Amino acid sequence: MNPIEILKEFGVPVTFCLGLAWFIYKQNKYIQDDLTKDLHHKFHLLEKIINEDLRNIIIALINQQKKMQIELRGIKSKYEALVEIINKLILRDNEKWKN
Repeated sequence: MNPIEILKEFGVPVTFCLGLAWFIYKQNKYIQDDLTKDLHHKFHLLEKIINEDLRNIIIALINQQKKMQIELRGIKSKYEALVEIINKLILRDNEKWKN
C-alpha cells in the first residue's frame, strides 16, 4: 500500500506508528546481522589461534615424550650394566671366600 493511502484511511498516529515499527525492525535487523557477522569473524579468528596453539602444545608434548623414552632407555641400559657388574663382583667374592 501507498503511505498516503494509509494516512488517508487510518490517520496520522497509526501511520507514524507503522512507520516507526518498520524503522525499528530494519534497524534491529541491520544491527543483528552486523553483530552476527562480526561475532562469526572473531570466533573464527579465535578458533584459528586456539587450534594453532593446541597443535604446537601437542607437538611439544610428543617431542618431550620421545626425549623421555630415549632417556629411559639410557637409564635402563646403565642400570642393567650396573647390575651385571655387581653380580660379577658378588660371584667373584663368593669364589674367593670358598677358596
